[in-house]
Amino acid sequence: MKNIGRWSESLRFNRRALELDPSDEAAWWNLGIAATALRNWPEAGRAWRGCGIKLENTADEVRMPAVTACVRLDPAGVAEVAWGSRLDPARMVILSVPLPESGHRFHDIVLNDGASNGARVDQHGNEVPVFDELSIWQVSEYSTFCVRLQMQGDVPEKRLTELCVTHQLGIEDWTTIRFICAKCSKGNPGPHECSHSGANQSWL
Repeated sequence: MKNIGRWSESLRFNRRALELDPSDEAAWWNLGIAATALRNWPEAGRAWRGCGIKLENTADEVRMPAVTACVRLDPAGVAEVAWGSRLDPARMVILSVPLPESGHRFHDIVLNDGASNGARVDQHGNEVPVFDELSIWQVSEYSTFCVRLQMQGDVPEKRLTELCVTHQLGIEDWTTIRFICAKCSKGNPGPHECSHSGANQSWL
């Protein structure tokens, strides 16, 4: 049900599954995702605590400390991987700037699946999990604009990036995007000779 966005049914069926088997971890996770999609915070909190995640017992919106992660946008399609920050086990805010054709924007909040499906390495050499997107949970107030710039050296680019950060704007150099095959996308695409070819490619 979660893969087709039928959240009310998913909530009901996973509640029933847990009545029959309270130790069913997958049902707890899917209940948490469905409750988050429906903004049913008391039920979402109950589900995450059922998964062993320590949260305050509150009826307010579920939040956890920010953690860097990646999300695979439109995983059944182009599958562009964007960087973001997890808000809770089922939501992530996009902090990179997705390509316009992805239908996503800087600061979209997306609903993500519970299990990671691949990894990327950040600028500090740390491995970061990739989660598959289920849907857009909240549309960003930002728009995406494209410009072509020629800069002499790294200083102007660094200054432009600093200005955007100061004004809380996203900025992305799309010339750094790599195409990788779908199989490699679900692993860690470090330096390698990719022997997989075909139409099923993903954006890094």
